[in-house]
Amino acid sequence: MSQDSRPGTSSTDGSENRLVSPSPSIRKISHQRVNPHENQTSFSKIPGGMGISGPSQHPSEYRPVTDEDSDSMSWGELLPYYLPILSWVNHYSLPFFLGDLLGGLSLVFFQLPLSISYATSLAHVPVICGLMSLGVAPLIYLIFGSVPQMITGPESAISLIVGQAVEPILHHNKTDINPVDLVVAMTFISGATLLGFGLGRFGFLDNVLSGSLLKGFISGVGIVMAINSLVSMLGLTKLMNLISNDPTDMDIHSPFDKFMFLIHHYDRYEPLTFKISFASFTFLMSVSIFKSYCSKRNFRFSDKLIYIPEILIMVIITSCLCYKFDWHANGIEVVGSVSQEGGTFSIYNPLSINQFRLMKKVGTSGFLCAMLGFFESTTASKSLGTTFNLPISSNRELVALGFINVVGSMFGALPAFGGYGRSKINAISAKTTFSGALMGIFTIFTIAFLSEGLYYIPKCILSVITAKIGLSLMDEAPYELMFHWRSRGYNELITFFVTVVTTIFFSMEAGIAVGLVYSLIRVIKNSTLSRIQILGRIPGTNTFVDADINDRLLKMDRKLGKSQLNLFTDDYFTSVNMNVLEEIEGCLIVKIPEPLTFTNTNDLRTRLKRVELYGSTKAHPAMKRSRDESMTKYVIFDLRGMSELDSSAAQILKELIINYQNRKIISLFVRVAKNLQVRERLFRTGIISLLIENLDALGYYKAKQEVLQKKPKDNSSDFLFEQETASGIANLVEAKDVPFFEHISDALKVIDYYESSNQVGEYSVV
Repeated sequence: MSQDSRPGTSSTDGSENRLVSPSPSIRKISHQRVNPHENQTSFSKIPGGMGISGPSQHPSEYRPVTDEDSDSMSWGELLPYYLPILSWVNHYSLPFFLGDLLGGLSLVFFQLPLSISYATSLAHVPVICGLMSLGVAPLIYLIFGSVPQMITGPESAISLIVGQAVEPILHHNKTDINPVDLVVAMTFISGATLLGFGLGRFGFLDNVLSGSLLKGFISGVGIVMAINSLVSMLGLTKLMNLISNDPTDMDIHSPFDKFMFLIHHYDRYEPLTFKISFASFTFLMSVSIFKSYCSKRNFRFSDKLIYIPEILIMVIITSCLCYKFDWHANGIEVVGSVSQEGGTFSIYNPLSINQFRLMKKVGTSGFLCAMLGFFESTTASKSLGTTFNLPISSNRELVALGFINVVGSMFGALPAFGGYGRSKINAISAKTTFSGALMGIFTIFTIAFLSEGLYYIPKCILSVITAKIGLSLMDEAPYELMFHWRSRGYNELITFFVTVVTTIFFSMEAGIAVGLVYSLIRVIKNSTLSRIQILGRIPGTNTFVDADINDRLLKMDRKLGKSQLNLFTDDYFTSVNMNVLEEIEGCLIVKIPEPLTFTNTNDLRTRLKRVELYGSTKAHPAMKRSRDESMTKYVIFDLRGMSELDSSAAQILKELIINYQNRKIISLFVRVAKNLQVRERLFRTGIISLLIENLDALGYYKAKQEVLQKKPKDNSSDFLFEQETASGIANLVEAKDVPFFEHISDALKVIDYYESSNQVGEYSVV
């Protein structure tokens, strides 16, 4: 609505009984204040005792925080915000350590096989890359991480992006390239990108992409993981490489190409590999279904089942069987020696000249890893923040993820990011980020002393793990599709399917790129459309409402009953009969409920022209004109929602007013925001001068002065009425040099007075 109104309140300006807003609150003002010595980043606010605050002090009297308070903060107060470890390390205790130890041990059993699987089956790089990612990343997050439950490490989708970038380079390159060098380049690019975005405070980027884009990409990744895993589970990896190297045979690049390869050559599978893969996959799915069944039935032991490491059990059993029955000699591919593939604890220089050459080849993939990893980590951190009532800063998380990957690149680690699934498991017992650090320490211990135990892990088992993870990534897709279908979110459905289809038929880079482009087009379209409203008056009141309600809403409204007085039109749920709204004769009342910028002001000009011709913003441009030129002598702009006005928008707004002046149309501004930046720009651009000219052309200032200074010849009723009427319009604008009205009815009162007094007549506007 175009005025603040509630029943039972009225103004005291003497002009009329106008409805105004009452006092915003009748509650008493609290004189208590948060303890100024309590650190806002303290983990003491986390439920379950995840941290201990300092000694409590008696709260002082409340005083709003000012800029001076922020400027006077000491380094001792600032450092715990930028280095979150300082907010809890002084209060760390034995109970916390026991909880973190349980969480770290539980996770290492799950994550070790997964990191090996991601490195081998998805990224096509040495096992050491996945293990170093799992070992180094949590140690860095211990210092910079602000979410105590978050566990960082290699992610399936990110590893797949690395694999799709590494595989063609290794396949087509004429010289030998160490795949670890490619990993170093991609991880460094990801880390440097995220670190730069964090220091530049680009955390708002996580609000740009829709959830349907992320869910569509994750579902596409799940399908790609399942297709890639099938090749190894059937023992067709060597055949696929042979066909790929043959220039006369089919090209195998995209996931769809691999799917067609499986259809044409599935009958050439290796029986032993298939049997091992099928049995292992059945075991994993059976345990997963059993866990889910027990969890839904709320059995007594269901909360303990989550600690069963079925993946680790399967890896240990198959490794022992591989060693005992010598599967490796029978054609089963195994992981082999970790030290032979990539070495252990090697240090790399990501800033060397050789690395810069490789960065040109994998730069796009590295940037894609950074963006996707950031969005995945942000989704996880915000979910955990909602669950545990944590203050989440996207900028701090960007800095933490940036440092993780910059340091990780020096050890040849895969890009590492936060994962929601493992973080949710960690939250059961973990108290601080030291839980992830313990997992990293156990991983490094495994690399140093137990790496030989990884030799006999069958690669097909790692593909089984990948296939299981891929299917789990698609779990939420049906719910997502059904939700948007029921809510008629067709744009979200299009985003989802475009991303999935492009990912499958082309590549993951193409999928995320097309989805991003479509999402950005939606954002740009939404930001460039102006939302002006043409207002009509409810008869007998000074209440103005949007007269351009969508016809579909009116039809839905009429179905509710005989009365049409049930369509809500404002924040106070005021109902209105849309069929009896009044249009003020000769006046076009337009409400601009949004900031005006260069993106939406051009559309504002187009819509204003449409309103002038048809009386509606929704009319089709091909329609015949329904409003005569004489129906628009005044245009009243209600600018209450215009909280921002940039220079380009001010220029277009000034051109609009000048155009109206040339056509003898008076422009008036009502309820201009009490914003210094907006008002100063209106003054500096000359718009205020144009509005003063409009009022002067109406004779407002001159007529008011003449009437108020006129001396009565007698006590005639005509003079008294004339003086009373003149005094009613004497101070309707804010000031002589501030020609803004406080209410639409004030502007209409001025127009009515001068038209009825025949003081408008012919005028010219300079």
